This record gives sequence, C-alpha cells and structure tokens, in this order.
Amino acid sequence: MSNSPIKARLEKGIYIHVTPPESSREFPLLVSGYGHDRRTKDITQKCHYSDITVFEFIVSGNQIYHENGTDYLVEAGEMFILHRALPHVYTVGPADFVHKRFVSIHSSCINAILLSVGLDKPQVIRFENPSRIQALFREIGQVALKKETGFHLKLSMLLYQLILEASSSSIVSKPPAVQKAITYMSTHISEKITLEDLVGICGGSARHFSRIFKQSTGEAPMQWLLSLRKNEAIALICQTDLPIGEIAKRVGYPDPLGFSAIFKKHMGESPTVMREKARSKQSGSAG
Repeated sequence: MSNSPIKARLEKGIYIHVTPPESSREFPLLVSGYGHDRRTKDITQKCHYSDITVFEFIVSGNQIYHENGTDYLVEAGEMFILHRALPHVYTVGPADFVHKRFVSIHSSCINAILLSVGLDKPQVIRFENPSRIQALFREIGQVALKKETGFHLKLSMLLYQLILEASSSSIVSKPPAVQKAITYMSTHISEKITLEDLVGICGGSARHFSRIFKQSTGEAPMQWLLSLRKNEAIALICQTDLPIGEIAKRVGYPDPLGFSAIFKKHMGESPTVMREKARSKQSGSAG
C-alpha cells in the first residue's frame, strides 16, 4: 500500500514551551516543553549536547535513533529516551513517515531518577497498553497548554507516572543478579571494578553472569560499566566547572591523562574540547 494518502494527512506539529515556576527547587522533575511532530522526509537531526532529557513516543510510522554507538528502530506504540548530555542522531525510519509526541524535561536529578528505575541506558521501551501511554502524553499536552493554577505540580505528577509506566514495561525488567550488578557499579563508579568483583557479589559463574547481563542490557558487564562512566563524565564535563582531573577520579580513572585518552578514543574529542563546545552552546542559548 502506498504511503501517499498517509503523507497527505500529515501536517506540521506543535511545541508548547513551559516556563519554570519561581520556586523550581520544589519540583525535582520539571516539564520544560511538550509537542508533537510529523515528518515525511528523511532529514537527519543531530544533537552534540543538550541539557534536557526528552521522552519520545511514536504514534505512527517509525524513527531511527542513534545513541551511544547503536541504532534503535522505534516503531508505533514504543518510546525512546534522549538522555541529557548524551550525543544523539535521529531520522525518519523505513516507513518514510513518523508521527511522535514528546516531553522535554529539565532537571538536575533526572539521571539519578532514571538510573534508579533502570531507564538510564538507551533502549526501545515497549508497552503492553500503548494507548494508555499515548493518552498520558496527550494529558501532559493539555495541562501544558491550559496552564491552569497548579499546573506545574500536575505536570510533575504526570511525568512521574510516565516514568513508572516505562520502568514497569517488560523490556526494562531485569533479573535480580543483573539489577544488583547495575546498582553496585552505579554506586561504586569511582572505584576499580572487575568482572570478578561483580561475579562475587552476584553469585554464579562468570560465563553465566555475563550471558544474562548481556541478554538484559545488550552490553557485556564491563562494556556497560565503560558506558556508565562515559555518560557520567559527559554530564560532569558539560554541566560543572570541576577540573578534568577531578572528573576522571569521580568516574574511576585515577590517571587524568589516561582518562582523556580513553575519552577521546570513544567520543572523538577531548574532555576540554567538549566542555568548550557545551559552554559555547549554553552562552548562545542565553543570548
């Protein structure tokens, strides 16, 4: 069947900016915007740095996201999270059209919240009842549009609900041993961690542990740890004034030069260059 009738119905989307409240510290999660977007052209969009996190729900069609070196094809009824400070690229998928709804989140603690519920890594999130998720996105849009008294609190509550729905979906459910290992790596990120350490904590053989870990996360345990350290380093580089040497120690690299070399190998630029680009972008946005 030709996509032309579908394409003919597609129209430009909307974006609703949500101004933060004066007492923004009272809201750990703040919705900074809501929108829906419809595209029919294969236009690639790139983002090297962003201080917001975006939840994108595909209503129809599909879209390809490239994040952390991997392509993710997200179909209708599925969701993908564009993580703060993590470079990403996305484009319309093989259906040649996409209609999506999205929520932008501005929060200094969003990474910790997503980590606590297993949503800190790039992944396609599938739902048993996608229509309920789409209704939740629509409700967020209505609240953001009307801006009635107390709407910031309402948006925050709806966002928590969306996170809980996503965290309880089947794809992010992990075996206890895997979740235990993830928690340990996240809370001991500044320390030396070996595969033997993780096996000793979680039990079983190294082979069995590595197999179930990769089945659950898509990465081997030590690769997952490397990604965790890289993402944390990116956040600290782009959002703080900490010296690069201090950042290296916080993410488990006692040698700053070794850290910079590994970082450049995986990111294509040094920590200093990334910080300069982030500050330049922030200055441009402020102006």
